[in-house]
Amino acid sequence: MIKREVIMPVELVEEIAQIVQKEGYQALKDAFPTAEKKPPIFLSREEAEALIDLAVIEKKKARLMYPYYDEEHPNFSEEHEEMFDDVQLGIYEKTIYYVEAAFKKGEFDHLI
Repeated sequence: MIKREVIMPVELVEEIAQIVQKEGYQALKDAFPTAEKKPPIFLSREEAEALIDLAVIEKKKARLMYPYYDEEHPNFSEEHEEMFDDVQLGIYEKTIYYVEAAFKKGEFDHLI
């Protein structure tokens, strides 16, 4: 199994490692063996897909937790917008960006 190095900021690696450990995501345990994992990160294609899945799950959880993030919603909340954007612009977009940089842009579009 060929693994590629995925260059990511320390803060993002730490956040992902904590989620992997907390949720018990077996598909990512080799890449993130402890909650204190530091870069570098090496991922197989299957692990890269699992990491994209994790990012998508975190975004969906944010939608459930902060449903009033959209300005078009009648119950719009600036707090919800801020919290949702933290996830959207944070773990979601950054994870996809760094994984695609190591693999191939668009290779994981079917997961997003």
